Amino acid sequence: MMIEFNRALIVCAHPDDEVLGVGGTIPLIIQKGGKVTVVVVTDGVSSQYPNDKEMYEIRHKQLLSACNILGVNDVIHLDFPDMSLDTVSQVSINIELGKIVNRIQPDTIFTHHNYDVNLDHQILYESVMVIGRPKPQSSIKNILTYHVNSSTEWGARTPFKMFCPNIFIDIGSTIDKKLKALKCYTHELVPFPHPRSLEAVKARAKVLGSESGVSYAEGFNLIFSKS
Repeated sequence: MMIEFNRALIVCAHPDDEVLGVGGTIPLIIQKGGKVTVVVVTDGVSSQYPNDKEMYEIRHKQLLSACNILGVNDVIHLDFPDMSLDTVSQVSINIELGKIVNRIQPDTIFTHHNYDVNLDHQILYESVMVIGRPKPQSSIKNILTYHVNSSTEWGARTPFKMFCPNIFIDIGSTIDKKLKALKCYTHELVPFPHPRSLEAVKARAKVLGSESGVSYAEGFNLIFSKS
């Protein structure tokens, strides 16, 4: 069975997660005639810059610029508190994501790894598993988790909790576009050897490529799939 992503929903906690996790794959889905919606669940700034409306606007514009480079069809930016999803009812997150799923009817959801060091990421994984339950009327056929530099590799390192990609997508033709989109997030990039540097992001893609027989790749963990 070949997995096809015709209507993909990228569920992210923060602006830049969409680029770090799926930035090379998004343009490939678009090029093949698919549609991609990115939903960023938190405001992305309230923990570091509380009540700073100017910084929110900056991060929001960075999100739109990055998604424009990648060719994203629709961007949805919610306003749940950054780094504080554990302070709100998970049901409220589920409801908002459920509304989006009902509206766009995705066949595929990409989201965070459930053992990332970032608690917001863990909570969103749990929400996706709720809204992605394989009910008979559900449009969702595939759920995959992605890797976010400086979060996924700093999470659980036990054998049954580490991120273990089993789907590899060749992004040799889109790695430059991924890095260009990442450059939009000037406040999030950190000099090498930090894993959220341009060099480290490119290096990870190169390693994943070497593991799968191509020059550059993004790796995903397939959680669920049905034909």
